[in-house]
Amino acid sequence: MEGKKKYLLAAACLLAITNLSLVNGQGDAEDVIVPKDEAWLSQVDLTSVPNISVRPIGSGICENVDCDGPENDRCFETCGNTPTPEDIYGCPRDHSWALTFDDGPSQYTDQLLDILDEYNIKATFCVMGAHVEKFPEVVKRAYESGHHIASHTYSHPHLMSLTNEEIIYEMKATEKAIQDVIGVKPTYVRPPFGEADSRVKALMKSMGYKILLWNVDPTDYDVYMRSDVSKKIRGAFRSAASGIDTGLNPHEDPGFISLQHDLYNQSIAQVPNIIDYLSQLGYSFSTAAECLGDQEPHELVHDGLIQAQQNTPNDNVITDNNLSVASAEASSSKTNNYKAEQPQEEQQQQQNNVSSAISSLESNSLIGLFISILAALTFVPFLV
Repeated sequence: MEGKKKYLLAAACLLAITNLSLVNGQGDAEDVIVPKDEAWLSQVDLTSVPNISVRPIGSGICENVDCDGPENDRCFETCGNTPTPEDIYGCPRDHSWALTFDDGPSQYTDQLLDILDEYNIKATFCVMGAHVEKFPEVVKRAYESGHHIASHTYSHPHLMSLTNEEIIYEMKATEKAIQDVIGVKPTYVRPPFGEADSRVKALMKSMGYKILLWNVDPTDYDVYMRSDVSKKIRGAFRSAASGIDTGLNPHEDPGFISLQHDLYNQSIAQVPNIIDYLSQLGYSFSTAAECLGDQEPHELVHDGLIQAQQNTPNDNVITDNNLSVASAEASSSKTNNYKAEQPQEEQQQQQNNVSSAISSLESNSLIGLFISILAALTFVPFLV
């Protein structure tokens, strides 16, 4: 037992040192520099963008009681950021489900693509421009496999804290990164943290983007803070599918768009269980664009000209005839049922968390230091 305690302390120190290195700009998670081309500014018409002041992070005042306290997530973290009819939260058809993944690509995205290929299911990837430049072949593979590529900005900022010009740079830099790899421009954007007020939304619309949000969120981003993250992720999907209100469905869409992150191996590992479980309930899978009936979610870019570009056909596109059939057939050969997590599995997960945290560390601020220490301390009750 003393040996385990020493390993725990050593791991905590290693994580802390790693994060201090990243904070000081010596690692891969140093601050991202967003490319800027002044020519991009002249490409955007700002006449329809309301003159609303930049909102520094943490400056919101919740005058609307619906945005206070535990209800804050309904407004996506920032006071006054309320849903609009044009915002996309869920799928309009019952028993339809769109799996979406943010913040990639990463070193784990190929593993996720392997899983989706095995089930013949297409998903939506909301990619960061900086990560596209790190993993171009992964984006190319995803697109050529028929998956939907959407924008998630270049550096994942709080958009309402940026000026119009800074937002344009974020979006155009991401467009260029994507175009350089697959030759198309995305037409959907998922604002980081889901934050977008009327100014940001109008600016996105003027650049040709639809706002893509979600109505199922398993909060897989707190992977370092919980020992039961796998169970929590599966539970969120199970609850939504059983009809429990997620609190994130202002349009009361009968179908679902779920949010996960392909930054985290623990979240990706749950995808087969999620697909098996939802397929057993008769859900059909598609990209977010396809569940909305949009067969042209990308625009072809050639010599500066843009035209509609239809993605690779998806055999699982939802129609009246195949609503509950396509995905069930795709997973009919699977024998893994959606099972409740066993105590032994939880213990094994706890033992593996330190090594997983080291291998998948993505923090780029002092927060990472505290997360690392807290993640390590999670194991004290288990080891004592």
